[in-house]
Amino acid sequence: MDFVLIGAAVLFALIGLIRGGAKMFFGLFMLLIIMVGAAFASSAICPLFLKKETETSVEYTSAANLLMDPIAGILPSDGEFGEMLDTPVTKGEDGALYLGETPLTEAVGSKVPYVGSFISSFVTSAAREGESLRTTFSYKLAEYAYETALWIILVIALAIIRNIFRKKIYRFLDKHSVPSKIDRLIGLVLNLAILLVIVWGAGAIIAHFDDGSNWANTANVFLTDGMLAGPLMTNNPLLKLMGLTIPVAGGVSK
Repeated sequence: MDFVLIGAAVLFALIGLIRGGAKMFFGLFMLLIIMVGAAFASSAICPLFLKKETETSVEYTSAANLLMDPIAGILPSDGEFGEMLDTPVTKGEDGALYLGETPLTEAVGSKVPYVGSFISSFVTSAAREGESLRTTFSYKLAEYAYETALWIILVIALAIIRNIFRKKIYRFLDKHSVPSKIDRLIGLVLNLAILLVIVWGAGAIIAHFDDGSNWANTANVFLTDGMLAGPLMTNNPLLKLMGLTIPVAGGVSK
């Protein structure tokens, strides 16, 4: 991982130095920042009007039910898979979620064809005690639909604002050489900062799904493998904000 980080840092630094801060910030990377920021904003805003959550229960709003009801009807209702969707999730004495007498992770892994073992950790993190998987899946799909619609609106609006500002800044830099050179140095620093955010963001997402033995744990082994990578990834400030730490107990992460 050290070689990956060093190579990426050199590449990003050269791109920033050649293009300059203004073109980097207001070009493709600004668009990426807008897209990522809009994704976080939409994921934070949508649950506020889709559900009302308390310590013991959750109530879905009319806006959520508008999509949840038809989605629930589309999901399979026959056979073993339909029975799995309609069985309420319970919590065992060990604190783990169960589907009947079978651990939820195991039930999803065995009953969902082809991708069961891959999505089991996602399903377990989304499932609620006392709620059927049909309701959980219906809400999640409805939430994704609303988030996508809001994301598109936010990206378009912010991209228009970006275009207005960058035209004025480009004209100024073309007419002044000293600010233009300073802009190139800023571009170098800015690009390295963007790389750091990307690396930490990817590490936080993977750590969120790391249960100590799944694919995310394997990825964390690689991400923390190195004299530079180890301290960089384990001291990720996003992990502290999310209340996560690596290595995960029971896993093999470094």
